[in-house]
Amino acid sequence: MRTIPALVVTTGLVASLTACATPGAGMASTCAPAGKASEAVSASGAFGSEPTVRVPAGLTATGTQVSTLRQGDGRTIGDGTPVLLEYTLVDGATGKVAQTSGYSGTAAPITAGSTNAGALGTALECARVGDRLAVAMPKSALSGTAGAPASSGSEDAAVFVIDVQRAFDARAAGTPQLAGDGMPAVVLAPDGAPGITIPSWSAPKKDAEHLLRKGDGATLTAEDTAVVKYTAVTWGASTADSTVAGSSWTDGSGAQTLPLAEGQVVDGIRNALLGRHVGDQVLAIVHQQGAAYAYVIDVLGVMPR
Repeated sequence: MRTIPALVVTTGLVASLTACATPGAGMASTCAPAGKASEAVSASGAFGSEPTVRVPAGLTATGTQVSTLRQGDGRTIGDGTPVLLEYTLVDGATGKVAQTSGYSGTAAPITAGSTNAGALGTALECARVGDRLAVAMPKSALSGTAGAPASSGSEDAAVFVIDVQRAFDARAAGTPQLAGDGMPAVVLAPDGAPGITIPSWSAPKKDAEHLLRKGDGATLTAEDTAVVKYTAVTWGASTADSTVAGSSWTDGSGAQTLPLAEGQVVDGIRNALLGRHVGDQVLAIVHQQGAAYAYVIDVLGVMPR
């Protein structure tokens, strides 16, 4: 089945941060404290450009620590918020740069608190757009292999200097609309995650859509890459036959990027989103490989072109 693509993170960061993901796990909801390791980090250079990072050689860390090097004045990032960022990763043992995001403005969002973002996703919570953060964590946190600490109570640190560029809404913020005739019922959890109840009758013969929430943000075009969260449910022969086919709300991945150019995503989903607005929540009935699926898609934003 061809569905919405999985979360794509900046090259190189995928292997280190998603390796510790736990399928089906939910979101965390903690704010990482500052500590001696994060406070030992300094960085100079313009916000949004690769900084010069200074880390004492032999730096060690216990747990994830976050210090603010530059205070932003944008929105506060909470659990489930998709964030665009640039980063420099430094090996705490040597003080040398190990990796950067490239500072090209093309990195996909990381969802704060999502399990697929690992320790970095936890570190983003409680930050603000415009912040430059120093994040120190044990190297084992990058691969999810953290075990018993060394005899000193700490281990070699991995240090991120992160520029928090932009944040999207964690859920569709549009105005609720009336339910659609003959369509599945949708209820929302407190965090915005949709629950979809398939009716007892058969699915429409053709693709169909209905606007559940009406936003007033940018209009989606074929040139855009949308930032979305979704849940998909099969439309079975009976209510009991319907199952959840996928959900970025519950699988730990968080927000997804969805290119709307022709051929990049199944036509039924693409057609349901073109012309919609940021803040919309769309219910789409899509036929794929002989089966019908009900998608609830929250349109959270548009990636920079």
